[in-house]
Amino acid sequence: MTDATTAYRIAIAAARPDLASAPMVVHTRGWDSDAVEAGGMIFKFPKRAEAEARLRKEAHLLALIRPRVPLPVPEMRLHEMPLLFSEHAMIPGTIIETRQYDSLSDAQRNAMAEALASFYAALHAIPVSEALASGTDAKPGWSRADAVLPVLAERLPASIYEFSTRVFAAYEALPDEDEVLGYFDGHGWNMAFDHDRGILNGLYDFADAGLGPRSRDFTYSNLISGDLTSRLIAAYERLTGAMIDRRTVALRTAVQTLAELAEPDAELESFTATVLRWHDYMQSHGELRI
Repeated sequence: MTDATTAYRIAIAAARPDLASAPMVVHTRGWDSDAVEAGGMIFKFPKRAEAEARLRKEAHLLALIRPRVPLPVPEMRLHEMPLLFSEHAMIPGTIIETRQYDSLSDAQRNAMAEALASFYAALHAIPVSEALASGTDAKPGWSRADAVLPVLAERLPASIYEFSTRVFAAYEALPDEDEVLGYFDGHGWNMAFDHDRGILNGLYDFADAGLGPRSRDFTYSNLISGDLTSRLIAAYERLTGAMIDRRTVALRTAVQTLAELAEPDAELESFTATVLRWHDYMQSHGELRI
């Protein structure tokens, strides 16, 4: 048992003596926090000082969001001693990735899109003033072309690099949008999906929620499948009457994948594969070509 795991067990036992001897599963993949499963609960332990502030923000935001949205999200409780960590009941289900989405039936894909559309419609309807009062702020944008392109020139084939220059030019010419309270992290690793029934049970990890352009909230489902995003946008438009420009969403997705590939600690093989997959998707859909 590592020192961190020992510290986590001590902290959990102090807050929840009933779980002192419960089996624990520790997940260290998260960027901000380690997560511990114990007794049907999830405990999140921040890895650094800035992650502590984000955990506090997440708890406050979830208190605002949870009563307003139709999909289950964590009911988070903060503990301050012997160190800062959070607790919430597990939402049954596991992550969903592209190959798993591709195996769903047409009806299951539509049901997933409708569930997400209802969630986003309710989330975006929360007044910005209430989000500000809860302590949220603007979601930072992706790095600009002048910071990203020099790195991509060394990491991408010439033809894909040329595509990236056109993407950034088109992206930086996009008009301003009104801001909404957005999730901004709705990819498959933050979903609790029941694969036996093909049903989305809920969403978690709201540390990246904040104020930002409405269209940006539809980019993250593209990390699962462009088909899901297409169905999601259509359902959202029917529910809200708000029109979402598909090309803008495609551009935002392309910039996200390119900016992430340019990060110093990027996993080059997997991030490059994501860039290439999204390039091919845009090229195969004439209305999205750049």
